[in-house]
Amino acid sequence: MKIRIRKTPVETELDGVRLDQLRPGAVRDVSSGLATWLVAERYADVEMRQDVRNDAEDFSEVKDIRTGFRDPSTPRRRQGDY
Repeated sequence: MKIRIRKTPVETELDGVRLDQLRPGAVRDVSSGLATWLVAERYADVEMRQDVRNDAEDFSEVKDIRTGFRDPSTPRRRQGDY
């Protein structure tokens, strides 16, 4: 079963499988039991696309806009600025 990793699991190993190597954005083909656990714990999402270009692609450098990432070189806006 193919899954896309959302975040690296806190657990380092599960049933003899190392989990600390799973990086956010990576697509992996894992057993259905492991995939079910990762999805249930919100570490991964099921990958529905049939042709994933590169299973080893890593998007760990991509910033999530919901985290509040702000470029430190840009000025901050005040509430009164329009």
